[in-house]
Amino acid sequence: MDYNYYQSFYTRDRVSTDERSQNILVVGNGFDLYHGKKSGYRDFIQCVEAAFAKDRDARNALEVKLTELCNVNGFFRHFHYTLSDDPTWSYFEGEMKNIIGALLRFQDVVLENQRDPEYDLMNYKIISAQYIYHDLQVFKHFARIFEQVYDDPSGGLFKIRPQFITSAKLLDKKAVIAEVRRELDSFTAALDLYMETCVCGTDSVVKYAQIEAIAPKYVINMNYTDTVKAYGVPDEKIYYAKGRAGSHPSNLVLGSPETAEIDPDWVYIKNEFQVLTKFIGLPEEEDIFPADEEHGVIPIVLHFFGYSFPEGDDRLMQLLFVGKKSAVVYYIDGEDYAQKIIRLVRLFGKEDFLKNFYRGKISFEKISGD
Repeated sequence: MDYNYYQSFYTRDRVSTDERSQNILVVGNGFDLYHGKKSGYRDFIQCVEAAFAKDRDARNALEVKLTELCNVNGFFRHFHYTLSDDPTWSYFEGEMKNIIGALLRFQDVVLENQRDPEYDLMNYKIISAQYIYHDLQVFKHFARIFEQVYDDPSGGLFKIRPQFITSAKLLDKKAVIAEVRRELDSFTAALDLYMETCVCGTDSVVKYAQIEAIAPKYVINMNYTDTVKAYGVPDEKIYYAKGRAGSHPSNLVLGSPETAEIDPDWVYIKNEFQVLTKFIGLPEEEDIFPADEEHGVIPIVLHFFGYSFPEGDDRLMQLLFVGKKSAVVYYIDGEDYAQKIIRLVRLFGKEDFLKNFYRGKISFEKISGD
């Protein structure tokens, strides 16, 4: 099927060309996977699992460090026990959002119950009926915070560990948040180490003509890795939107993509907060809004390769499309094409997306196998 048939019909002889046009390449994890990199979240989880499966004395230096960082870590345990058939980072970030949601729901229930002067958190057990099954699985995996009383098909019963209860027998909210933050930092450090050691580097990267033809002047890199450098893009022309593996200090952004307001005390686990505190900044203005010597605007074409427009990146995407830039979205197959349509409709709204699509401002191109 030619997915561009209707688009080509509507845009025939309506799209002007400008020799001054410059290309900006926006890459997601699919870009790394396309180049044979083991950059999926499942690759990372399985690497750590393999390290734990070895005797301590048989582990190499990388495996020792990974197991130290992930030992009894709630985030690692959750993804280890609930490893999904969905390999995408969109799923991973969505699950991060669900983990934090479960912990927030626990906090809210306890704080509400504490209004009762007879309430004693020391004897409080999590009752299955108050939480969905997924929440109970999260409690089970965060074993440093929750003690499991017993297991059952509905998810089991748990109680909060004594170190997270104040002398007044109330929830020590700050202690819970500090523990979640510590575990998130350890999990992030493990991912950083894996990406730097096992994924980064361009020595063995096979370049593809379809990507070389783009010849980007600037790259928006949604990955932690540097695979795009194989195409000769200088480092100063790459914006690492979520941090770069191997940076010192580490600046990987890893948390919930949720953009809605939450309890301010939990803000550390939100991606948008981490972008600020880890000094990620924004793309250079002169690179995404270039001008010629006479200050005339140079047309920009955005090329999205291996990127799935996940929840949480809306603000950056809206910034990139300022100035009515045109875009080419590369897809693998019909299913990938459909998913990208759905997410672009969510990003722009149905009316604006269709207007841009039929006017040729957003077009699609299948990824070739060359």
